[in-house]
Amino acid sequence: MIKSLMLGAASALLMLTATVAQANHHEKGEMAGKMLTPMAALEKAVNDTTFRTEREMERDQFRNPVQTLNFFGLEPTMTVAELGPSSGWYTKIIAPLTAHHGKYIALNGSPNPESERYESQMQWRETFINHESGMFGHNASARYIRQAVPFAAPNSVDMVLIFRGMHGQIGRGDVNGLLAEILSSLKPGGVLGIVQHREREDFDTDPKTTMRGYVKQSYIIDLVTGAGFELEASSEINANAKDPADWERGVWALQAGRPIAEKDPQFQEIGESDRMTLKFVKPAK
Repeated sequence: MIKSLMLGAASALLMLTATVAQANHHEKGEMAGKMLTPMAALEKAVNDTTFRTEREMERDQFRNPVQTLNFFGLEPTMTVAELGPSSGWYTKIIAPLTAHHGKYIALNGSPNPESERYESQMQWRETFINHESGMFGHNASARYIRQAVPFAAPNSVDMVLIFRGMHGQIGRGDVNGLLAEILSSLKPGGVLGIVQHREREDFDTDPKTTMRGYVKQSYIIDLVTGAGFELEASSEINANAKDPADWERGVWALQAGRPIAEKDPQFQEIGESDRMTLKFVKPAK
C-alpha cells in the first residue's frame, strides 16, 4: 500500500513538473512572439506620450521620425550618439528606444571659454542626462566633442546622428576635426546619418561665412566623403517642395519653433524646411 502511494505521488510530481515546464515554455514562446521588430519599436517610441508632448508630436508630419530613423537603420540594441540634441526633440525618441538594450550618447560642441555663457554651457554635460526621469538607460551619457579625450573609444559606436545641425558645425570652423572624431568612434560599417536644411544649388553662398541654416546637398556630400565616409544612400523623406529656400533671413524665417496655429498663414501652409536626408557609412576596411 505504501509502495503504491509512493508511486502515485511520484507520478503526480512528474506530471506536475511536466505541466509547469510546458507552461513556462508556452510563456516564453508568447514573450518571444511579442518581441518587437525594429520598425515596431520605432513606431512605439514615436507614439509614446510618456516623454513626448503634444506640441512635439505635432511636428512629426514634417520631420517623419519613424521613416527617417528606419532609413538610417536604427535598432534598440545600438550605441547611438546624437550631436547637438538641443531641446531633445529626437532625444525623447532615441533615448527610450535604446534605454534597455542599447546606449544613448548626447554630444555637444565644446564650450568657448571666452563666451559669456561659458559657465552655463559647462553645466550641460551634468544636467542633460537625467537618469531619474526614466527616459535614459543606465548607460546613457553626455559628452563634449573635440576634447583631448574623444567622446567614445575607437570602433565602439554603431550610429551618429546630426539633425538640422551641420550648418552650425560648419560655421564653427573645425568640422573636419569633428568628422574625424566621429569616423574614429564608429565601428566599421557604422552609420553617420545627416538631416540638413537644403540650400538651392544655384545660390552663391558659403556656409562657412553665410549663416542661413541652409547648406547645399553637394557641399555636404563632398565634405563628408572627403573626410573618409562613403555615401550609402540618400532619401527625399524630408523633402518639401513648398519651401523655396530663398528667405532673406534664411531657414529661421519659417517660424519652425512656433506651434502651427501661431505661425503666419503662409508658413502654416509651407510647414518646415526642405531637407536632405543622407546616410553615410564608415568603410568596412
